Amino acid sequence: MVRKSMLTLKKKVSILIPLYNAEKWISATINSILEQSYENLEIIFVDDGSTDNSLAIAKSYESKRLKVYQQENKGGCAARNKALELCTGDYIVFFDADDIMYKDKIKNQMEMVEKYGDDYIYSSQWIPFTNEVPIIFPPKTVIDKDFESPIDWLTTSWLNKAGQTGIWLTPRNIIEKTGRWDETLKVNQDGDYFFRVLLNAKGVKFVDNAYMFYRREIKTSISNKHIPERANSMLQSYISYEKILDLKDTTEVRKALAFNYAKFIYIYHKKEKELINIAWQRIEKLNVDEKWKIGGKKFQLLCSLIGFRNALKLKKIKII
Repeated sequence: MVRKSMLTLKKKVSILIPLYNAEKWISATINSILEQSYENLEIIFVDDGSTDNSLAIAKSYESKRLKVYQQENKGGCAARNKALELCTGDYIVFFDADDIMYKDKIKNQMEMVEKYGDDYIYSSQWIPFTNEVPIIFPPKTVIDKDFESPIDWLTTSWLNKAGQTGIWLTPRNIIEKTGRWDETLKVNQDGDYFFRVLLNAKGVKFVDNAYMFYRREIKTSISNKHIPERANSMLQSYISYEKILDLKDTTEVRKALAFNYAKFIYIYHKKEKELINIAWQRIEKLNVDEKWKIGGKKFQLLCSLIGFRNALKLKKIKII
């Protein structure tokens, strides 16, 4: 008789990766996946119209386990949706083409699946880096633990600006309940998607020693560009988060929702007046205090003394 644990550890894990102009990093990413100690992997790349050598590099690794597909440039969400349609795994990992997996990431997460089953979603610690993967890891963050309520994970993540796409291993049944990535969003696509994923999970199980390494500087340079459509997309994703109030309406949840709008206002207060007014209206409806920790130390201190709104007024006239 085969033990259930052995059956679980033989199940297939699909790693789904959108690919766009990542020729400098794609080999390191692929090698970290191929070196995984968990063997039953299906690796699917969907190239989103790369204009560099990314596609050729990825194709040079093609094998029985690793497949590369192409589409015209439609964006990362469309590439992930195509990969999702093509994959056959029992468990899904969405990953970026410039990040790195610790060699036992999948194995350690699957061992936790064996213990808790397919009603939970499984997280891991993410470690930012620039040039070289660190050998000394930072302390765990506030989200690096179990959460019996997915809503508590979400509010903790929002208030502390924590979490990355590549930390998750998700059972297929939860993915099927969640549906597709929203291809209309220009920014915060992963925030929107995993918000919906988490609401379909019983809870979050944190898996120690299942690290993923997040290449910081590339995303930062892209996300710092101001494009009006991106601002509107971000605001709409934050508004969609308010659905959580139908499930849990507490002061802590309202504070976390308001904090998202405050972050938006802090980023765009000089650029998007109409959207900023909408964000303020949403905050007022949530009816919470405005002493958030946003920005630099001086601004945070001022927020704690006079509130976010007044601190922002001083920032606008360049007193701080």
